[in-house]
Amino acid sequence: MLKYLLSIVAALSIASYACAKGADTTILYFKVINGVTASVTSLDEADFFRLVLPPDSGDKRYNIQEFYKNGKVKLVAKAAAGPNALRPTSGVVMFDGDCIAYYPNGKKSSIIHYQEGRKDGLEYVFYPTGRVYCCIKHYWKTRTMIDDKYWECYDTTGNQISTEGNGRMIVYDNNYHHVKMEGPILNGYMDGEWHGVVFFPDTIKYICQYKKGVLSSSIGYDRKGNSYPFQDEIEKAHYKSRGLTFIEVLRSHIKLPRDANGKKMSMDTMHVSFVVEKDGHLSNYQVLGEVDQQLKDAIFAGLDKMIGWTPQKIFGIPYRTEIIFPLNETSGFSGNYYNKSVMWQEKVLKDN
Repeated sequence: MLKYLLSIVAALSIASYACAKGADTTILYFKVINGVTASVTSLDEADFFRLVLPPDSGDKRYNIQEFYKNGKVKLVAKAAAGPNALRPTSGVVMFDGDCIAYYPNGKKSSIIHYQEGRKDGLEYVFYPTGRVYCCIKHYWKTRTMIDDKYWECYDTTGNQISTEGNGRMIVYDNNYHHVKMEGPILNGYMDGEWHGVVFFPDTIKYICQYKKGVLSSSIGYDRKGNSYPFQDEIEKAHYKSRGLTFIEVLRSHIKLPRDANGKKMSMDTMHVSFVVEKDGHLSNYQVLGEVDQQLKDAIFAGLDKMIGWTPQKIFGIPYRTEIIFPLNETSGFSGNYYNKSVMWQEKVLKDN
């Protein structure tokens, strides 16, 4: 605890020095939620904080320093000059020049050169141990078209397994806990047969064929060894046409009962839950909240008539998918056109 407090004091001392350095210095606090960086109001809420310091003499770019909550340096960089270079609420920065990032343990995580917010030149990525993992070459063909190449790769022991874009490449999960994909590269591009494995929602193995960086075919294998061709790693659950059509068709199948006063009951504020099985049929109906039994029976009878769903697929493998759907339309404007849409939630259910 003492070490933690001393680290915070040291970091805040740097912040205090920075604030004294110039009136334009700003301290911003951020928290990462589900991979999204969001602005917060205090250090207690934050995962890290950022100092935006005034430009050096003769340089229009802001100086950027970030620190983890434990006081260790997270990033040192410069931001491009101009009103759009910094977006405090989203945490977005238009970097310009060299950017050095660090892991919470103090080891370097990457060294990247930016030009007005775009990666440019060689990007070096490091393992959490501090060893070099890979080098990626960024080359801008035009202002809007970039060419990224795998240039070098090293295994965890430091052995170089590719050089100048040729050899083998290893792709890890976000925390370097396991190898997600591995395969050959040629002239900087994926080329040939790549093998991969993921462990959610189950153990899934897959093989992808590449030609000059372009995916030509891919097959996923479930834990029983059954094969499924796929194009997208994740294909969301969907109705045969679209979500709004599902609501329209379902509502047409529901014969609303009447209450004690003879008035038709309303379902406009309700949500239904059901499971899309692997073969597409629906099961496990529920109506969320307190609902009259007659109305619930009518809704379930309508769901019995619904066909045309496809469950979520992960690397081509279908998984039972729980869906929570509102029974009303959500309308709004999109540009100059009137747009009707509907939002639903879905969750993959693991096999037993």
